[in-house]
Amino acid sequence: MQYILSSQGIRIEQEPASFAARLFAFAIDFLLMVVAVILLYNMVDAGMFAFMNSELAYFLAFFLPYLYPLVYETMASGQTIGKKLLNIRVVTLDGGGPKMTSFILRWLMLPIDVFGSMGIGPLCVFFTKHQQRLGDLVSGTWVVRTREYEKVEWGE
Repeated sequence: MQYILSSQGIRIEQEPASFAARLFAFAIDFLLMVVAVILLYNMVDAGMFAFMNSELAYFLAFFLPYLYPLVYETMASGQTIGKKLLNIRVVTLDGGGPKMTSFILRWLMLPIDVFGSMGIGPLCVFFTKHQQRLGDLVSGTWVVRTREYEKVEWGE
C-alpha cells in the first residue's frame, strides 16, 4: 500500500495494480485489437471501403485498432475494457486523472514497452517504486487498483 498527498493535503491510500492484473488487462485489450483488425480487413476484402484506395484502407484497418488504448483510456477515465474488467485504472502520481498529453505519451511508449528492448516495460514494473512501465515513467502516471465504495446518502 502506498500513500499520496492530495493537493488539499489529504493522505490517500493507493495500491499499485499487480503485474498479473496489468498483464491480463493487456491480453484482453490485445485480443480486442486483433479481433478489430480481422474484422476491418474482412470489411476491406468485402469491398466496404471501395471509396478509398485499397492500400490506404488496409493501412487504416491495421492502424485504427492501435489507437484503441489511447482513445479508450482518454474517454473512460484511464481505463480500457481490459483494465475495467480487472478493476485497475491509470492515474497521475498524485492520484488525479491524467491529462491528454499523459495518455499520448503512454500510448507512444507502448510499442517500446511491449516489443522493444527485450520487454523493458515488465522490467520497469518490477524495479520501480510505483510499479510503472516506461510509458508511465515518461508520462508521470501509474496504474492502481480501483475499489468499489458504498454510496453515502446525506440527509433524509
